[in-house]
Amino acid sequence: MTAIQRIFWLALLTVTSVVHAADTAEMQEKLEAMMPFSVESIQEVGNSGLFEVIIDSGEIIYFTEDLSYGFEGNIIEMVTGTNITAAKKRLQRQDILASLDEADLISYQGQKTDYTLTVFTDIDCGYCRKLHSLMDEYNALGIRIRYMAFPRAGLDSEAFDKLEEVWCADDPEQAMTDAKNHKNVTSKQCDSPVAAQYKLGGRLGVNGTPALFLESGELLPGYIPPKRLRQILDEKALAEK
Repeated sequence: MTAIQRIFWLALLTVTSVVHAADTAEMQEKLEAMMPFSVESIQEVGNSGLFEVIIDSGEIIYFTEDLSYGFEGNIIEMVTGTNITAAKKRLQRQDILASLDEADLISYQGQKTDYTLTVFTDIDCGYCRKLHSLMDEYNALGIRIRYMAFPRAGLDSEAFDKLEEVWCADDPEQAMTDAKNHKNVTSKQCDSPVAAQYKLGGRLGVNGTPALFLESGELLPGYIPPKRLRQILDEKALAEK
């Protein structure tokens, strides 16, 4: 390719990118005028003619370029068998989990940490209590557990109050253990992250507890015994190499 040809193609790519940016900006303006949501991002899905739109709730909706049609669901790339939608949602969760403020979480870890799991928990959930009762075993196996609050009964509930008491306690780690062992927890009122974490759980797809999130963004729903969990984590780590 000659220097003139390179200049021509560079100019063409620049014009194309500017036009595309303008198009997506126009799409966003039209969508927000049509629908009761705010748009976080818009990008084309390969050469499918579809555009992926992420809205303020974190949901993914697909639209044709002229916005005549839209749908929710999974897009599969048939050549590779890749679930494009599921992969994008996992990346969304990965980014959110990586951005969490550790000061808002209640963490338990041993002398050595090989894996960190973010677990949405509820005080009265039986399997949440079972998981917590085996915390020493998880930690001994190199699994760090960091809790987020998810009161299953909602924000206006006794479950919410119990979690807020734990997060507002002087020693939240001990308060969590006491609460899960049916002991009373006393604490002062504070500006707790419980409500925000509950809403974030909904955005991440949590609909029950315990909900275990890997650092990759993958969700493992429900209780998993310590040794079995370590085996799963090792298998996933090996598969990623």
